[in-house]
Amino acid sequence: MRRRDYQPIYEDTFRRRRRWHRVVVLLIALLLGGFGTWGWHQWQQYHAAQLAQFPVRGVSINQDSGYLDFQQLAKHHQFVYLQATSGATYSDDDFSNNYSRSQGASMKVGVVHTFSFTSSAKRQYAHFSQIVGNETGTLPIVVNVAYYDQFNSDNQSMAKQGQKLKALVTRLENTYQQGVIIQAKQAVLTQFVRPALPHQAEWVVDGKLQHYAAPVQLIEYDATGRLTQSGQSQAVGLSVFNGTRRQWATFSHDD
Repeated sequence: MRRRDYQPIYEDTFRRRRRWHRVVVLLIALLLGGFGTWGWHQWQQYHAAQLAQFPVRGVSINQDSGYLDFQQLAKHHQFVYLQATSGATYSDDDFSNNYSRSQGASMKVGVVHTFSFTSSAKRQYAHFSQIVGNETGTLPIVVNVAYYDQFNSDNQSMAKQGQKLKALVTRLENTYQQGVIIQAKQAVLTQFVRPALPHQAEWVVDGKLQHYAAPVQLIEYDATGRLTQSGQSQAVGLSVFNGTRRQWATFSHDD
């Protein structure tokens, strides 16, 4: 048989192999897709089971969250924390509006100040009291602490910064008489906060959905959470209270 007589055989074999290759690729894709869907479903079930251990849930919002309906929010959440101020000069653009609209919703409200390593405790307190006034809600005031620039665990002057944080917390506690919670990552709490404030209530912001020992009161399990209202996706931090409903009643002064 001459060489050209083999050509139809080669072409037919090549076409069959291509068809078989496509079938194999399709089967692999379907299997991977199936396993992916199954895995996602399993993860959702696990997450729901973990979340079910925490009956009290809430969100934290700021000016990036957009317009939220607090009445709708209260149907599934028991508390909301509003970003108010940062350092000695910055204030959240939507704080006043959010606070006004949150009143009347059947949920507990609290406010957040972000600590600055470069501003004195006195200046930060003055700024907070000027912007917030008496609009502090009923929950403990939150002071958020996060490392930035040279202010980290390698900085030898962090002990002095810890005393600054302690001074700010003391001023807030003495003035508002509703308690203060330090909000931070676990590493920051361990390395920076606890040496200065060993018994202060804490809010872990990189926490897992698991029960923590005291002094952890709140756990943020999703800093980049989303809520959908009126077809719009809103950016919120998702958190839970680290305790029972009865403990929440004491914590939130819901007597």
